[in-house]
Amino acid sequence: MTTMTWLEREYWSQPRPVVPASRPGGSAPTAVPGPASNAPAARFERQGSELVLVVPISATEARHGALIRVPAPGSSVRLRVPPGTTSGRRFRVPRASAPAPDGFGDLTVVVEVY
Repeated sequence: MTTMTWLEREYWSQPRPVVPASRPGGSAPTAVPGPASNAPAARFERQGSELVLVVPISATEARHGALIRVPAPGSSVRLRVPPGTTSGRRFRVPRASAPAPDGFGDLTVVVEVY
């Protein structure tokens, strides 16, 4: 016979929530979907050797400032959005674009407040 440790005793002594096996109609309970994001997806555009990325941010992030993660070809870049940023503001990330015939270009991030 094995003895339980104090941690196991503490865990098993806690009351557990009762989950019904089925609903009154006889069907099994369904999973509740998680919160859906209303943010639009980021969009890439190529302009010569530069890559332009339109990134949506919330009004709260624009008003108070934020540190956002921006997708880049082959990696991701952290970008600090200063407080009071308005929609359409451009940030330049040097040498973070996709390779081009004339070398690496810059990644231009355009912030779009939704």
